[in-house]
Amino acid sequence: MKTDCITTYTGEDFTPFAPDINQIKIEDIAHALSLICRANGHFTHFYSVAQHCVNCAAEAKARGLSIRLQKACLLHDGSEAYLSDITRPLKRQLDRYLEFEKALQDMIYTKFLGSPLSGEECAAVCQVDNDMLAWEFNALMEKKVFNRLPEISGNPSFKFRGFTEVENEFLEIYAGAKHLLKDKSLRIHISDIENELKFKSKEYVIGYVRKHRVSEILAEKQYLKKISLQVDVAIHAYGILSALPHILEDGEAIEYLSLGAGNTGKAYDLATSKRIAEFKFAVWDIKNNTVRQDGIFQNFLELAASTERSGKKKYIYCLSAAEIIRFLSSSERGLASVLSRSSTNKKHLEYQKLYKTVKSFYADFRDEVEIVELGNILDGALLGMAGLK
Repeated sequence: MKTDCITTYTGEDFTPFAPDINQIKIEDIAHALSLICRANGHFTHFYSVAQHCVNCAAEAKARGLSIRLQKACLLHDGSEAYLSDITRPLKRQLDRYLEFEKALQDMIYTKFLGSPLSGEECAAVCQVDNDMLAWEFNALMEKKVFNRLPEISGNPSFKFRGFTEVENEFLEIYAGAKHLLKDKSLRIHISDIENELKFKSKEYVIGYVRKHRVSEILAEKQYLKKISLQVDVAIHAYGILSALPHILEDGEAIEYLSLGAGNTGKAYDLATSKRIAEFKFAVWDIKNNTVRQDGIFQNFLELAASTERSGKKKYIYCLSAAEIIRFLSSSERGLASVLSRSSTNKKHLEYQKLYKTVKSFYADFRDEVEIVELGNILDGALLGMAGLK
């Protein structure tokens, strides 16, 4: 086994302190950087060097910089694919490392751009890099790192993204192609694939699957689906916990909490000495809210009709209060329809006989339950969530 080299993703035996320009491959850079976390792993979630580079390239484009500088921004951390990412305070103390890094980075620019960057070009790339760093650290650290953020021209995303997706976008930006899943809907992207493979042979399909690394993407999506099953529970639990300090009054004691999303065997999400409450952390869409409507009306009915905890105030805490109130006060949907999926449908047959529509029931019981906007209680971080409980 060689001890003076590393083995790259594509199988090259690469010597970092004596690099061979012919061994430098864009595939190795994209793959390695997509798996290296920025900030030495101290961000609130995984955010790769490759995602940083993609954001820098997009910012360079938004600033109207040349194609060469856009690609330079994409490649500016390319040496880290072979040398790894080292925190800035330590890197400043490693003169020998800085020499290796500059020589390798110049070689990467030469390989993919035709020549190293000029001093003016380096300054432009460095400016984009530092500006993006400030935005990343304020977005992805638990504390505010920079008191003032520099102005940027683009709209970078710091959300968690799968490494294969970022790796593919890195390669597509380098190749000058648009990122299909970014610039098109998934439906259109899938339609394009269907058209491309129409009338094609087995050999062509095999080549397509290999080229686009379909098996790797499938494995990654299956993994994300598996862990996403826990997201609803986490959002529900930590959402309630975040709200409690703002909701509870002095002297108010918790009788029980139901932090898990879904049916946990407890009547409500929260019962205290002064209130009972349900929590909803979905941001309603403009359309397609039927399932959410059913759920919110069931919660409203259960709270409004409850007599077991008389004398306590009743609340629904949510992120779409205006939309929910609009639905409850104007919907012509019948109670039987709204309660059809409810396990307590038969329990409320008397109300289905007395009230024909949602709005007629709400008109009589609106003062029983207060619907409170969580966005007015919390700091707004929850407002980005959608499609959850």
